[in-house]
Amino acid sequence: MAIKVLLSEKKVNIILRRLCHQLIERHLDFSNVVLVGLQPRGTNLLKQLLILLKKEGLNSIKSGKLDSTFF
Repeated sequence: MAIKVLLSEKKVNIILRRLCHQLIERHLDFSNVVLVGLQPRGTNLLKQLLILLKKEGLNSIKSGKLDSTFF
């Protein structure tokens, strides 16, 4: 069985950068924004978004992780 690649690393990076810029465009002031990553994979996405947002000069974004296993 051949391995099927849904998105290449390059495409994932493009999507993440675009998402980052869309967040900045829509929420210029992040004082009332909290980014939450759902465990387990959503926290990896959250981490990457925070890295990209910090590169854009947004260092004080509130964030958290949520484990919805028991819900």
